[in-house]
Formats: sequence, C-alpha cells, structure tokens
Amino acid sequence: MKTFHCTNCHNLVFFENVRCLKCDHALAYLPDRGLVAALEEECPGSWRTILPDSNPQNVRLCSNYTVENICNWALGADDPDALCQSCRLTQIIFDLTKDGNRMAWFRVEMVKRCMVYSLIGLELPLAKKVAAGDAGLAFQFLEDSTQGDAHRVLTGHNNKLITLNIAEADDVLREQQRTLQREPYRTLLGHFRHEIGHYY
Repeated sequence: MKTFHCTNCHNLVFFENVRCLKCDHALAYLPDRGLVAALEEECPGSWRTILPDSNPQNVRLCSNYTVENICNWALGADDPDALCQSCRLTQIIFDLTKDGNRMAWFRVEMVKRCMVYSLIGLELPLAKKVAAGDAGLAFQFLEDSTQGDAHRVLTGHNNKLITLNIAEADDVLREQQRTLQREPYRTLLGHFRHEIGHYY
C-alpha cells in the first residue's frame, strides 16, 4: 500500500481514513485517481474534491460510507450505482443484528477494498456479476449455521462467486485454524488473494 496525503493540507493520511486530523476535512478514496482526497460538501449528498491539480470533481459517497459507516470510497456524481466499485461486488452478507457481526463486516469489507485497490492498479477487469452466467465477479460473506441442519461455510470460489466465512474476520479463531491446519500464511487478505486468483 502506498503512502497517502490529504489533498488539502498534505498531512499524512491512511487508506482507511475518513477525516484529516490536521485540517479536519472529510476524506474519501477516489479509485479512478488513486488518491485519498479531501472533500467539501456542496449540498446534502454532493461533494466536491480538493485536488492538487486544481481540477475538482463532483462525487458522491458510497452508501456504505454514509449509511453503514463501513466504507470510505467515493464514486462519480453521475454513477447510477449507490455503492462504490468495491462494495457493489458484495451480493450477500450475513445477519448484521448478531453481536460482533457488524464489526466482522467492517473488517471483511476493509480487506476486500485493499485487494480491489491492488486489482485496479493492475488494470484487471472488475465488473460485478449480475446473472448466473455472467463473467463478472461477486462475493458472499456467510456464517456457520448453528440451527436446524447445522453446516459449516467453506471459503472458496465457484463460478465467479467468492464465498468467505466471516469467522475468518475473528483474529483468534483464524489463528487457531492457521495453527491447526499448519497454514503459516493464513490471513484475511490471503484468503481474498487466493480466491481472486481462481477467478482470474
């Protein structure tokens, strides 16, 4: 991951930041520019970027930024999708009403954005899967069932759909599995990279 700076005051910021601690501007990652940009709100829901080349652009924040508080990406003001380039790839998420699941979703989406960032940099295709026979990509984040016919969710890739068991977002449980399975490189980002390799 490269080093980022606020486009307003040049303070060091990080890929996940939503506010600059020096100038207090809201921040959002612009996937088309590869920048964490400072923002000024023009009217509710509409933002203008502060960019070093003095060529601002109008953007909207991802719905998962404004509503769910688990994303920090922006999309073009004229983009018909409510979700950013990364969040729109997720088709199914688990029950968010359960304790700890919202934090697990935040962690999973944060790591997925890191992977999507790399894929954009490599100029690999990232169309979302719309239909069963579609060539696009989709993710589903599921949890093990403990009721009825209990079953375990297996992380894997099948027909351009990547499934991730949200237990992998729990550092303790993942470390237990890493040791049990003798997988020294078992990480959340490692799972995403492994499965995306099957997709491509």
